[in-house]
Amino acid sequence: MNQYQFSAPPLTKINKFIILSTGICFLLYSILKAVGAFNLVSLLGLSGSGLMSGFIFQLVTYPFMETQLMGFIFNSLVVWFIGSELEAQWGRKVYLRFLLINLIVVGLIFVLINTVFFFGTGYYSTPLHGLNGINFAMLMAYALLYPDRQMSLMMIFPMRARTFCWILAGIEAYMALFSGLTSSWAHLLAMGVTYLIIKFQNRPLISKALHSEFEKKKRSKNHLYVVKDEDQKPPKFWQ
Repeated sequence: MNQYQFSAPPLTKINKFIILSTGICFLLYSILKAVGAFNLVSLLGLSGSGLMSGFIFQLVTYPFMETQLMGFIFNSLVVWFIGSELEAQWGRKVYLRFLLINLIVVGLIFVLINTVFFFGTGYYSTPLHGLNGINFAMLMAYALLYPDRQMSLMMIFPMRARTFCWILAGIEAYMALFSGLTSSWAHLLAMGVTYLIIKFQNRPLISKALHSEFEKKKRSKNHLYVVKDEDQKPPKFWQ
């Protein structure tokens, strides 16, 4: 494929699941909000109070919670355009592990910071949600793999993928510092984790996490039986 050409790849299986799951959660959120029921974001979004209450599943479910239609559409397009090419490049297993590592590491650090610095405040209970974190991780990976690919800022200004990525990082840094958005810190963290994964992918720990196969150990059939008298030879060992 031409290094300088960007085109939409076929929608791959994992990204199809991500978009479909996010769409279902968005519809449920909209319906529950319309009927005045509970806020689904507080259940599936990630927050310090939620995780400390035992909602461990929030570490995986928080990216699926979109609350705005345009946000859902735009973020889904990024998952399709960027994520599908990454999945085709890496393979399904490595791509899935990359996403899970990023989600869990970012989520744990986000909750840790909220717990240490914002315990008892509104930030502590404010949930992190949406596909933005995954998208920033994908964009960072894409910029590192294809730095000279052409992308468009605001669908108007063409530039290299590397430049596009760093401009987005600068915007998020500004939002984090001057707008008080804790989600922007999480997005920057997602980009940082991705940078470390890509740059140090050959290190044993990261390589094993991304590429190792978990083989099932074969267990022999072991039979236990009752020894009826002392002269009967007991079973030796089972392996």
